Amino acid sequence: MKGILYGVSVGPGDPELMTLKAVRTIEHCEAVAAPETRGEKTLALDIARGAADLSGKEVFSVGFPMTRDPKALAANYDAVASQIVQRLEAGKSVAMINLGDVSIYSTFSYVAERVAAQGYEVEIVPGVPSFCAVAAKLGTPLTQRDEPLHVLPASFEDLDAALALRGTKVIMKTGKSLQKTLEAIERAGAIEHTSMVQNCGLANERVCKTVSAADTSSDYFTTILVKEK
Repeated sequence: MKGILYGVSVGPGDPELMTLKAVRTIEHCEAVAAPETRGEKTLALDIARGAADLSGKEVFSVGFPMTRDPKALAANYDAVASQIVQRLEAGKSVAMINLGDVSIYSTFSYVAERVAAQGYEVEIVPGVPSFCAVAAKLGTPLTQRDEPLHVLPASFEDLDAALALRGTKVIMKTGKSLQKTLEAIERAGAIEHTSMVQNCGLANERVCKTVSAADTSSDYFTTILVKEK
């Protein structure tokens, strides 16, 4: 009997924000695929260990390069899918753990497409998105009444146009783009309505209820919240 691939969301950082279903799914699977990048290392695995019992499981790393080269990324997704398929074919179910929610800017979707195309079953376990945890830390609602919510990566090609949209803007994964992002927010005249949280739920968490275009304390796990003026 073939195994099942589960995309398991482990939340933004605090193990207590993992869902009961996420913990149960991880503990059900014989193998755990732990994403590893230069920036994240094995953060998702550290979070999972804080809530789930991983004893007796095969835990293996799946590497993801920090590149935007389409060919390099495609080759990497193929390689990761192959690692997972080997376990599924042997009858092991695999929990591939993912930061935040697996459906939001996650590499899991690319791997899942390849695994499903080979005839294997794939299931997704949702979780707490980082920007919801950030709003909680800041003590502010993301939306009220008829306000729209826009979720954007800092790499969005026309951030100026996006910032002009009505409603709340969430800007994720700013990393090295923090300064450029804050300058765009200042051009939009919204810097006074901007806040951010870095490393939400982690030991080195930094909560900034006010920011300025001169703020250069950059971190890959920085989420910016721009409220409507």
